[in-house]
This record gives sequence, C-alpha cells and structure tokens, in this order.
Amino acid sequence: MTTFARPWMKSICMYTPTAGGGHARYAWELLNALSEQQRGYRFELVSSEDLDPQFHPVNYRLHAILPALKDRRDFPNRAAWVASRLTHYARRDLQFLKWLKSRPDVVAVHFQEWTPWQAAPLFRRIRAMGKKIFYTNHNVVPHKYPKFIPKQIVDGWTRRACLQADGLFVLSDLLADQLSRFLGDDHPPIRVVPHGVWTVADMEKAPGLDERLGWKRLLSFGTLRKNKGVDLLLRAAEYLPGYSITIAGEPIHSDYFHDEILPLVRQLRARGVKVDLIDHFVPDEQVGALFASHSAIVLPYTRDFVAQSGVAFMALAYQLPVVASEAGGLRDLFDEFKIGVTFRDPTPQALAQAVKELYSQDARRDLVRQIAAARDRYSWHQAARATMAGYALEEEKVRHAEDCPIAATATP
Repeated sequence: MTTFARPWMKSICMYTPTAGGGHARYAWELLNALSEQQRGYRFELVSSEDLDPQFHPVNYRLHAILPALKDRRDFPNRAAWVASRLTHYARRDLQFLKWLKSRPDVVAVHFQEWTPWQAAPLFRRIRAMGKKIFYTNHNVVPHKYPKFIPKQIVDGWTRRACLQADGLFVLSDLLADQLSRFLGDDHPPIRVVPHGVWTVADMEKAPGLDERLGWKRLLSFGTLRKNKGVDLLLRAAEYLPGYSITIAGEPIHSDYFHDEILPLVRQLRARGVKVDLIDHFVPDEQVGALFASHSAIVLPYTRDFVAQSGVAFMALAYQLPVVASEAGGLRDLFDEFKIGVTFRDPTPQALAQAVKELYSQDARRDLVRQIAAARDRYSWHQAARATMAGYALEEEKVRHAEDCPIAATATP
C-alpha cells in the first residue's frame, strides 16, 4: 500500500523488540489500524532484526534494527550464554537510542514492552530529546517475578518507568483501576484501549457452534504458567464425565509443569479420561485447526493474573465460547457480552459447574449473537481511535501544520 506524506509529516514510533508472539502480533494489528486512519502522522515500528515475517508491515514502516536474542544452543557453554544475556538488553536500548537520535521527525515513542531495570533511565534520555513517551501496560505486575530479585525492587522499577511516561494504556477498565492503585497519586493519564479481536484467515473451516458443543472438547491454550490455572481445569475433570481436555502451550514454568501438570495428566489418563497434551509452542498455521476441533476455551486464571487475555480474543476470532474465571481484564469483557460463562470461586467444582452451564440450552441460545456482537465491538479500528486520543497530539499537529508549507509526496 502506498501512503502519502508531507515532507514535514511527523512520525510516531512503536517499540516492540520481541520477534514473535503476543506483543509482536498486537503491534502488527494496532499499527495497521493506526496507519489506515492516518490523521497526519506516519507510523513506524522498531523491532528485532529477526522479526517473524508474518508480522512485517502492511501499511507502515519497519526498522528491523535491534539485535536478535540468541538461543542458548548458539553458545559453546552456559557461561557464554549468560554473558550474552546480561549485555543483550543494554545493547538493544543503545541501538534504539542511536536510531532515535537520527530521527528528529519522531515526536513520540510508544513502548509495547521494556527492560524493567533499564526503562526509567531510557525514558529520561528519550524525554531529553523532546519526544513523548507512551507505554501499553499489558499486565500491571509481572506474570512471574525473578527468583533472586525482591518483589519490591521489581515493582519499584515499574513505578519509576511508568511515572516517566506522558501517557499509559491498559486493555480494560479493571486494569486501569489496578494500575492507578499500583502507581499511587500523581501518575500520568491512564487510557483504556480495548483489545481487538485477532485477525484470522481460516474461519470458514470451523463447524457450527451447535456441532462443536456436542463434542464436549475443552481446550486450554497458551503458555503454561502457574497463574493460568491449568491444574484447576485438570482437577475439575472429576466432575465432568464425558468431556475431553486438551492442554496446548509451551511450559515456561518448569517446576509447575513437572510437579503439578504432568502428574494430573497421568492420573486422569489412568482413570480413562481423554487428555491430550501438546507441550510446545503451537505454530500459527496450526492454531485454526486446533480451535475448530474444540467446543470451548477454558481460562481458569488465578487471582495473580493481572492482565487482559489475548487467548480470549483468539477465541472470539474463531467464534469459540469461553469458560473463564473473573481474573484480570476478563470480567469487563463478560460484563458487556455473554460470550460464555464465568466462575468466581477457584475450585474444581465451581469450574465444572460453569462448564455445565455453558452446555445448557439456556446458555447456548444466545451465544452466537453475543459472540458476533463482541467481535464487532472489539475491533482494531476502535483500538486505534482510542490510542490516537491517548496520544493527545492533535493540537501540536495543527500548530505545526500552520507553520509548514503543504506539499504531498508519495512515500513507499
């Protein structure tokens, strides 16, 4: 797509250094929607030199200039790998600063992620260049704190960085309240930008909802962490005769996976319960078939989950109902649209009751309409409009335009 830009047009840069996964996908979706709206700004992405090709731009500029995070197998020994990791994040930030200094037209930087211990000093250096800073806080506190660093130190890094920003974005009203309490008084403006429904290309392969519900196949999808509550789903199987369970995702908490998940899977299989375990990252090209072959997504997140769920919006993309706890940003979504059933008590019995309620005729009657309404409401165009409002740069743009000649040129 060709976009048209004036020579004096200002740029907004999004910083998303990871090469794949949820943050890379989120930046891709949001930047495409922002670029379609234009509004007098050019949008650009700074990312890793090995950015997954599926997240290359449709209608914005990509600068794949950040050093790639090397795999442990690329090093001769553990010491060399550790040394590389210790210096990687500093090298990454220095490379970004070098690029940013060469771009006086960039008026704002929107961070999708940061290095916690480096974020506050990095933000100060960027502010010294006269550029605004925005940050999307995808989870108010980390999903898992580092083993050897006290929690109060990590929280302090987060607070200092957030307080350096010109504006903060979160994905739901509940998360806005939690972030405000976490930061205390006099924090920057916090703007809610609702998560969009992921763009998928293979929905036509999915059977109808009534047919899928008849299968009684429950799916847990995403990285395996303790705060995902997957063990609760497995314990609920005792109260769900006739249902099968699929656990799909990469284990990133080894102790949790080996000490809790695997023993429960073995016990259930020994009792004749059908449990499929896909204990690795599921490539995007296989996700559609996986979702289409199940009846519902189950998200039994614990109270430690202080974020929005990208998996819930993947379920909406594939028109799959959801059974979920009320943790994180899920409650806001379910309060607006009945796309499934929630449960409050973190017990196997409560989860099993919610599953049974989903399969009842009363709950099923309106699911298709509610899922369709949610898909319309949570669009990336809505997210882009809320993001632009949060930037609050319109007044500056008008003032700058009045001082500059108007001459349009094509920009590839």
